[in-house]
Amino acid sequence: MSSPDANAANGAAVPVLVDTHCHLDDPAFDLDRVEVLAASERAGVLGWVNIGFSPERWTSTVQLAHQTAGMLHALGVHPQHAGDWSPSLKGALRTLLQTSGAVAVGEIGLDYFRGTQDRKTQRRVFAEQLDLSLELGMGVIIHQRAAEEDMIAMLKDFPRDHPVLLHSFDAGENLAALAVERQYFVGVGGLASRPMNGELRHHLMTFSLDRIVLESDAPYLVPHGVAARRNTPAAVAKVAEFLAGQRGLSIDDVGARTNASASTFFGAELLANTASAS
Repeated sequence: MSSPDANAANGAAVPVLVDTHCHLDDPAFDLDRVEVLAASERAGVLGWVNIGFSPERWTSTVQLAHQTAGMLHALGVHPQHAGDWSPSLKGALRTLLQTSGAVAVGEIGLDYFRGTQDRKTQRRVFAEQLDLSLELGMGVIIHQRAAEEDMIAMLKDFPRDHPVLLHSFDAGENLAALAVERQYFVGVGGLASRPMNGELRHHLMTFSLDRIVLESDAPYLVPHGVAARRNTPAAVAKVAEFLAGQRGLSIDDVGARTNASASTFFGAELLANTASAS
């Protein structure tokens, strides 16, 4: 199958997709952000959710989303920034979530892999942000790495009907089973396409496409087969191609169903650009 950019150059239709998790205000894009967005559109990726994961990035995240047609945003405190948390910071986050047009709380969660933040602090900050999402009636985007047991324990105490998206899903059998049982959404990106992650692909097959959303996590987590070290939203087309092969479906089918999932979680506004292009 030819690449989306090649199809576009030949005048062929490209699948219309959305990137539900990216960091386009990252300094990695300071020199060519406009070109990166243009390449995303050429690849058929016409909607984005930009994630503000630390206090120093909230302003740039909101500004970029407000300046970019088709871009929504979410705000939270990533577990690796848990040490920044305070009552005043919680108040600032609450205010921004209420006033900036944010569509979710995130990314938040637990990350024991890097070991740069105290685990007890991570759990407390995660719990307080989960409570904030309940208070505001907003879905949560969750980061989990090497913390599966504690994540399961905390989510079991969380209301089962509250919208949850497990970003860059990477979990074992027990967390996968809980996610399926509670009908959580899961984000699929470059991680799942890497040959070493056969167990992850096995667990992902237990999820309906109606609970899967596509994501790049740009500038991180380049998909298998992409030579560049910096990931971009255009690579979501590669993720869709990978999923189509895994499921025995067309890329258009994968795009339509994962777009519907994204719309359910984030709201129909995310698909505004894709509707005009389809």
